Amino acid sequence: MKKNIKYLFYSLLLIVIASCTEDEGLEELNTGAPTNIAVDFSITQDNSGEVTMYPSGEGANSFIIDYGDGSEVSEEISTGNNSTHVYEEGTYEVTVTAMNLAGDTASMTQTLVVSFSAPENLEVTITKDASNPFLVNVSAEAVNAAAFEVYFGEEQGETATPMMIGETVSYEYSSIGTYTITVIALSGGEETTTYTEEIEIVDPLVLPITFESETVDYTFYNFGGGEATGVPLVSNPAPSEVNNSETVASYTKVAGSETWAGTSVTLNEAIDFSTTSFISMDVYSPTVGTPILFKIEDSDNSDNFVEFQATTTVANEWETIVFDLSGLDQSITYEVIALFFNFNTSGTGETYYFDNIQLASPTIVELPITFEGSQSAYAWTEFGGAPVTIEPNPDMSDANPSATVAKMFKVNNSLDYAGAFMDLDNPVDFNQNTSISMKVWSPEANTTVTLKFEDPQDGAIFAEANAVTTVANAWQTITFDFSGVDVNQNYQRMVLFFDFGSIGTGLDYYFDDISYANQQPVSLPNLPLTFESESIEYNWMNFGGATSTVVDNPDMNGNTSNKVTELIKDNGSQTWAGSNIILENAIDFSSSQTMKMKVWSPIANAPILLKLETSAEGNDYFMEVQTTTSGSSQWEELTFDFSGISTTEPIDIVTVFMNFGENGMGNTYYFDDIELQN
Repeated sequence: MKKNIKYLFYSLLLIVIASCTEDEGLEELNTGAPTNIAVDFSITQDNSGEVTMYPSGEGANSFIIDYGDGSEVSEEISTGNNSTHVYEEGTYEVTVTAMNLAGDTASMTQTLVVSFSAPENLEVTITKDASNPFLVNVSAEAVNAAAFEVYFGEEQGETATPMMIGETVSYEYSSIGTYTITVIALSGGEETTTYTEEIEIVDPLVLPITFESETVDYTFYNFGGGEATGVPLVSNPAPSEVNNSETVASYTKVAGSETWAGTSVTLNEAIDFSTTSFISMDVYSPTVGTPILFKIEDSDNSDNFVEFQATTTVANEWETIVFDLSGLDQSITYEVIALFFNFNTSGTGETYYFDNIQLASPTIVELPITFEGSQSAYAWTEFGGAPVTIEPNPDMSDANPSATVAKMFKVNNSLDYAGAFMDLDNPVDFNQNTSISMKVWSPEANTTVTLKFEDPQDGAIFAEANAVTTVANAWQTITFDFSGVDVNQNYQRMVLFFDFGSIGTGLDYYFDDISYANQQPVSLPNLPLTFESESIEYNWMNFGGATSTVVDNPDMNGNTSNKVTELIKDNGSQTWAGSNIILENAIDFSSSQTMKMKVWSPIANAPILLKLETSAEGNDYFMEVQTTTSGSSQWEELTFDFSGISTTEPIDIVTVFMNFGENGMGNTYYFDDIELQN
């Protein structure tokens, strides 16, 4: 019994002890919510707005942060960890809520100021366009920049042009002048960094000097008397074939001026004497036999100069005077031009006019062109792989006894449109004759030669004609008919092609004596193309190994025309071999957009492609439609649906492809009556 009481006593004691231990533990857990809550901020110094937050608090096991910018609160953050958030520039009230293991919470609010630094090391690059003096390009970079704004300074109240990192923006000024370009580097906030630079927009004064531009500064400075007058620009006092310019310069040699009085100008670029050492100038002098001294100088050192004196041969009319500056040093740059009128004689108040100062050649390049003068005068520029050189005549004969001729080398694999051009000193005058003749030596008969004349200032103004050689390895005279040409245009650039439309095979072609010819005028064709008129020259241009000529109709069944066009697709010719013809007038698609053409094919199911395009320079517009023959060795009429074709583009080229997509097998095709279907 005592033993049982003893055990009971010890059991009760243990229960009391255990109960006391539990109560004391609960008192420790319920000591209260977390205290001394704080948060530390670490702001990234790159204007990104990124802030890292480190919360802390006594008795806290986790935290939740309200970032104060209206975004979602953070996920639960355990003690010792952090949270990252991106802000825009501004002031925010950040609230940190701490929580213990018992779920008790406490909060505190801390003010956060996010302020972006101004961009640093702002570097701006401003460049003028190499080909357009009014166009500038601007780029910039800076540390801590989020973007840029650019003001070009031409207009009041200008709206900024935005520019992103790594971007270049361009602007074209409307007139010459000095402008301030402002570039503002943005931080993403209020802080900015600004850069300004003055830029001078000039239309550069370079040769040739024509006095016709409204944006070029033609300021000349007089010396030896009359310094204040300069050279006023005036209307041409006596337009003529020599000089029909609207505006010229006038120089008055004031009474009592020095014998060496004159006027000078500094060019924006050095004169390029790489191709010639001659300069020409149109002069209108009141007296015959007046000495004109022309001088060029180095703008950095006036001791470096070259001068040449010439004498006027007429009075009170224009003449072109050529100055030989062959004594120049090619290692020296010459930017200054000085003119001395009636040199070595004191002025009497007389007035001289001058115009068109330009690089020239002692040989005036104009029709007729014989290639017998200075070789440097014939400055051919090749394109596509067809260089032209001046050579001794390789085959002197009665057909061409000239000592010197020109040679075009159409290099192997040159482009099918390879050719060369040369600018003439005086334009072709088609009032004299609309037919041009040329002596040609071709290694192959039936070679198409294309002669083209253009306005050097506007390539869209041009005229071209074809002629075909009939002999090989011998000189012959061929004639190009330019009937219908606009005789009022400035055809001062001559372009020449041999075997146009075919890739070069390394052949040499010679030509000489380009001149006006007398020939019965003919006209270019228009739709419908019937090939019946003897007064129209149906001049097909062939390419890829196809040859088209107008011949007698070989099969009057199904087509009673007397004349048709024969297209031979040579064996092994290109899949795209064909022929085209230029019309006198553009096709009018306002009433119909369907074309039809009669075709005679030696094979059935031959794909026939009809392509329409424009001859306007720089205009690549075209449309093509393909259909298929149904029979063989018989005439049939095919239709081509050109729905949607432009009614405004000047479409004046018709191109025909027979058995398109297949290499030639030597087959002969015929076609006729190409016209709009009503």
